[in-house]
Amino acid sequence: MVELISRDEHEKLYLQLFEILKRKIENKEWTSGMQIPTEDQLCRMFNVSRATVRNAVLELVRQGYLVRQQGKGTFVSSNFISEGIIMTTVFKKLWVEDDTVFSKELLAKTVMMPVGDLSKELEIPENRHIIYIKVRWFKESEPSILQESFIPFNVCPHLIEEDVENQSIIDLFEKKYSIKITKVFNYFDIVTLNKEVIQSLNISQNAFAIEMIQKVFSGNTVVLLNRLYKKNDGNKLFIAFQRKAL
Repeated sequence: MVELISRDEHEKLYLQLFEILKRKIENKEWTSGMQIPTEDQLCRMFNVSRATVRNAVLELVRQGYLVRQQGKGTFVSSNFISEGIIMTTVFKKLWVEDDTVFSKELLAKTVMMPVGDLSKELEIPENRHIIYIKVRWFKESEPSILQESFIPFNVCPHLIEEDVENQSIIDLFEKKYSIKITKVFNYFDIVTLNKEVIQSLNISQNAFAIEMIQKVFSGNTVVLLNRLYKKNDGNKLFIAFQRKAL
């Protein structure tokens, strides 16, 4: 049975179609590697314009649900996230294995131009605005982690209005703005810290800390870059993975 698009809804037609097609993939009605109907076929199936179909399909490609093959068509991604290993998303589980309770304090949230190598890391032009968010995490009452987040402004402009102190950026992406996270790259190093980070974490001059650079993707687009600095406070670094049931 074909789901119908409602023209009485306030939501744009292509977003309705996007959700319908996404459900077909997530519910495995369209399986991994399967070729989806052509644009003309989708237009007829859902009684919508070619532009509506194209926008919905492009968004599914951007978020990693579909892949396009030149001269062949569009296919359900064989690397679709629901069939592989996924990360647990609770922040404290990223860093510590015990039941330590973390609290956080929002230090900054603003729109700015990229500086240094940010445009390269985010894969955007140097003249594009980004959203900058800075948070300090506390273990009990002691500062433990400093986190800086950088988001291309065009990815989610309304994020600047959200309560990011009490909500996860990734949860907002996925649950409110339908930005599907498809992969996350983490890079670790041991570094000496600059004066600003030293003061924020209340540690001694020339102290070492763990640095994690985290690149978060939707499809092949970088939607979030995190820089995190964790001081040596007795907690072992811990990252958990889990496999979804097939």
